[in-house]
Amino acid sequence: MPTLALLLGAAWGWWPSAGIEYVAFAVNVVLLFARGLFTARAAGRTWGSALKIGMVDALLGLAVVVANAVIK
Repeated sequence: MPTLALLLGAAWGWWPSAGIEYVAFAVNVVLLFARGLFTARAAGRTWGSALKIGMVDALLGLAVVVANAVIK
């Protein structure tokens, strides 16, 4: 939903649409990190391991984007 809100906001002229895909990409990477972090904390992990899990989630998201770019 956050990505949809960003893209719709750009389409409706709330902010410039130039470069909005980079902003949406960054927002999604941050969301992957945050969800990994908070889920790991909810599962009882320490802060150190939760940060590592969040980083791995974000890196997996980046890997998917890179793989998609290579395939196309």
